[in-house]
Amino acid sequence: MIGGKTRKKSSFPYEIAIPSYKRHEAIKEKTLTTLKKYGIPSNKITVFVANKDEEALYKQSLTPGTYGKIVVGVKGMHDIRNFITGYYPIGTKIVNIDDDIKGFLEYDESLKRKEKPLKSLLAVIKKGFAECEKAKTKLWGVYPVANGYFMKPKVSTEIRYIIGSFWGCINPGIKEVKVTVDDKEDYQRSILYYKKYGAIVRLNMYAPVSAYYKEQGGMQEDRTKERVEKSARWIVKEYPEFAVLNPSKKSGYMEVKLKDLRD
Repeated sequence: MIGGKTRKKSSFPYEIAIPSYKRHEAIKEKTLTTLKKYGIPSNKITVFVANKDEEALYKQSLTPGTYGKIVVGVKGMHDIRNFITGYYPIGTKIVNIDDDIKGFLEYDESLKRKEKPLKSLLAVIKKGFAECEKAKTKLWGVYPVANGYFMKPKVSTEIRYIIGSFWGCINPGIKEVKVTVDDKEDYQRSILYYKKYGAIVRLNMYAPVSAYYKEQGGMQEDRTKERVEKSARWIVKEYPEFAVLNPSKKSGYMEVKLKDLRD
């Protein structure tokens, strides 16, 4: 209370969007539990599902008070991503997070593994949007691999891969950043924002913890190595000035590396 008047508590404006498909148990145990642990208000959380049948399953499974609402969207990764972009008004600060996130790490130079559990998720969200404002862009993300040996205490603004499991945008509207592929849609999004704004933000000191390519449900329902490779080759052909193929022995899937190859 100041001068006899109660000061209103300021609220940072953002929305959490979670696309989910056939993971009504996993989302409860992982992402929603993780968000609750970090004190993210449930009324900021919207779960986007594929159809009415999925909606019924999620409503039956999810614990009331751990999310704000469930919205019926469409099936397919790029289709639901575009649906989410179109769902919110232009200018909305949207934080997109996958349904299988088990936690977050942050870089710590003083530790042997150079990593520790993230202390504040809200601080990361605020920093992401603040860095976007500074760089005059509308997309931010984090380091794609939860490994302190590779993470760095650096904010980059050149073209870098913004992983689809956790990223934020100042919604530019669907006409500006419409993705068209299911596999590698996060690579395409990274390129589209970079082409549009000349910069994208990556907070290389933070990373989400998840089992990429391994979690049941979601994209795994339809993903094949052949389809992943087809998407990777399409991206390289469509955006030759920003992408090259990067075969990955570790994952077994064809990967893409982003780099500004323009003179």
